[in-house]
Formats: sequence, structure tokens, C-alpha cells
Amino acid sequence: MLWLLFNPINITKLVLLNKLHMKKLQTLLFASFFSFSAISVAQDEINIGDSTALEGLKSLEIYNTGIEKFNEKDYSSAILYFDSAITLNPSYEKAYFDRGSARYQLKDYTTAITDFDKSIELNPDSTEAHYLKGRSNENLKNTEAALSDYTNEIKINPTNAEAYYYKGGINYINEKYDEAIKNYSNAIKNKADYAYAYNDRGSAKRQIKDLSGAINDYTKATLIDKSLAFVYNNLGSALRNNEQYDKAIEHYNTAIQLKTDYYIAYTNRGLAKFEKSDYKGAIADYDDAIRLNASYAYAFNNRSAAKYKLEDYKGAVEDCNKAIILDQDYGAAYLNRGIAKEMLRDQDGACADWKKAASLGLRNGKSFVQQSCN
Repeated sequence: MLWLLFNPINITKLVLLNKLHMKKLQTLLFASFFSFSAISVAQDEINIGDSTALEGLKSLEIYNTGIEKFNEKDYSSAILYFDSAITLNPSYEKAYFDRGSARYQLKDYTTAITDFDKSIELNPDSTEAHYLKGRSNENLKNTEAALSDYTNEIKINPTNAEAYYYKGGINYINEKYDEAIKNYSNAIKNKADYAYAYNDRGSAKRQIKDLSGAINDYTKATLIDKSLAFVYNNLGSALRNNEQYDKAIEHYNTAIQLKTDYYIAYTNRGLAKFEKSDYKGAIADYDDAIRLNASYAYAFNNRSAAKYKLEDYKGAVEDCNKAIILDQDYGAAYLNRGIAKEMLRDQDGACADWKKAASLGLRNGKSFVQQSCN
């Protein structure tokens, strides 16, 4: 039995705020600006000696300049203005939050968390500080802290779809697929056109073998946003797992049309063609995948399997050699090379490869050694 690699599911994991959220953040910050600007200075009687009031007005002016710099994406300058505003008004909660947001954009996540903590201290019900603190912790790989932050955000704002979404992403990575599905479902409940949440819920359903549910979710994501190549790739893989090879190939075709250098989609389409016994077609797809990414060991391994089916045993060995050079712990490549070597009457070489595959955890390797080697 030849071992083919089934490419991992693409789960959407945004490192930075996406453009949509960036707009949301800018809107939030502008809202802060107008909220403060709405204060009528004329209604307050300010004495010349009232230094506290004067400093408050000065800090507001400086803060608003910081907002302008932030929205110009001049984050370093924005931080300097927020620094000055906080110096004049150490209890200026919005300045702490916006300074943390600027530091977040500069990927200074550790310092950003300090600002978000201060913002939360001054305003425990801050509707965004918990969320962005969670994003910062997640980027620092502090996933348990991030989960807690997202949970706190959801308690304050149970309609924050992004908080549910990123909480789902952490549960997915931790292989808590049922929890992830609940999180993605809540994200969708609060944002009906959330294509990424549909995609990732589909991926979680694939992991629990709910192929019908996965296909439905991926299909919904494509209806919402027809530009996401990875969704078509995932839909193709779910259909391929469901043995609907022709439909799978159609969706891989779309993924490749949207992203012409999508070597993973070429490899997956090759798998679908392999399952249809179209070994020459599979090899052509693996050729393209390797052309696009010459370091993609999986494509070499899968191409070796197709060559084996066409009785090109020497070619199969050569492709396995290349896969192993790229990944010396690639158990399936050792297993497949052993199978091809056996057909070339190299029994010693076959046994050595099967033993190596067994040492890397492949049970078939151990079975072949027991059945065919002394």
C-alpha cells in the first residue's frame, strides 16, 4: 500500500488585524475623538489659575493629534503624542488604549499588553482592550492568556464576532474541535457574512469526520466571498475525502485560477486524479507543484506513488530520494521507497527503508519488516 500525503487543512490565522478590523479600529478611534471634541469648553468656567482644567484641555489636544497620526499609520509618532497626553493626564484611559493599539500595530505586543492592562484597570468594561490584549497574547503564543482575554471580552460584549472567531482558532489548534465549532458558530451568529468563520468551522468539522457539515460550511463561505482560493481548496479536499473526485477537481481548478502559484492546490488536485486512477494527470499536477515549490517534499513523495502505479519503479525511488533529502524524518517516503526497491529486486534496501519507516512510527513499516525481512 502506497502512502500519499493529504495536505493539512488551511485554517485562517491572521497575524495582524485584517483590513476590515483596521477600519473598525479607525472608526473606534475617531469615535473617541468626536466624543471628547463634543465637550463644550465654553460651558466650563476656567480660572487662569485652574491648572488641572488647562492640562486637561492640553492633553485632549495632544491626544487628538495622536489620533490623527494613528490614522495616517504613523504609529511611532502617535505613541509620542499619547505619551504626552498621559503625562498631563495619568488617568486618560483612551490614551492608554490607543497607545496600546499603536504598539500592537508595530508588533510590540508585550508593551501593548501593559497599556491594555492599564486601560482595563481604569475602565474594566472597555469593549476593545480585552480583545486586543487577547490578540497580543496570541501573537506572543500565550494561548491560555489569550483565551481568558477573549472570554472576558465576550462577557462584556457578547456580540464581538472576532473574539469568538479567534477563541475558536485556539481551540482548533489545541484539537478541541467541538469547542472550536461552538466558537465559530457564535461568530457566525453575530456576523452572518463571516466567510472565514464558515471556512474554519468547516475545517473543524472535517477533523471530526463530519464531511457533509464541512462541505456545507465551505460552500457557504464561497457564496459569501468568491475570492478566497483556500476555501475552494478546502472544499475540494472535503469532497475528495467524500470520494466525490470530479467535483473536488472542479473546486481545485477554481482555487488555482484564483491563485496561480497555489502549489498545495496542485498537489491536492493530483491526489484527486490519483484516486481516479489518472496517474499521468496526477504526475502533471505534482510536476507543477514542484515547479512552484522545489522544497515541497510531499509533492515528491506523492509523485513517486503515481510513478509506481505506472511501473516506473526507478523514477519512484528517485522521487523518494528527493523527498527524504528535503525531510530526513519523512516516514511515508521511506516506506514508499522500500516498496519501489522491492520491485527492483533490492530486498536489502527495501528492508532498510521499512525499518527506518517503522522507527519513525509507521505501523506499515513494521508489518513489512515482519512479513518480508529476515
